[in-house]
Amino acid sequence: MNEARTRTAMRRVLALSLCALLLIPLASAGESGVNKEMDLTGTAITIITTPDTSSDGVDFPITVTLDDEAASNGTTVSWTWQVCINTGVCLTPVPEDLSGSSDGKEWMAKMTPVDDHSYVNYKITLNYDDGNSSTYPTSGFGGKVWSDCWVDG
Repeated sequence: MNEARTRTAMRRVLALSLCALLLIPLASAGESGVNKEMDLTGTAITIITTPDTSSDGVDFPITVTLDDEAASNGTTVSWTWQVCINTGVCLTPVPEDLSGSSDGKEWMAKMTPVDDHSYVNYKITLNYDDGNSSTYPTSGFGGKVWSDCWVDG
């Protein structure tokens, strides 16, 4: 009898643990519908400009402005963007070079989100003249812009 209670208790603990593990990605996903801006502290980036919302099939432009030192020493800019759709699936990240202005200070690109998307993730890579590079943030995506048609839950 005692053995049966122990097995039942273990099953309950296992079931609760499994439920808790399944909730971790939801808790770490961030707040739904709230844009996330990158922390530019300690970078050569002075500002990143994107739309406040993204829309299905409408160009999503990004402009990255570098400080004077980076603009004058041959630093180029690329980004990796990723579109996530309302079913909860994120499409494969797309790395892409930005086009620079003549003074090397402003770098621009645009992409077009697919239909039924919930948000656009992005991160920025600075490519230095010596062949090295730095990606911000170093892991994951630092910026997120929510769609005007995202579905909660």
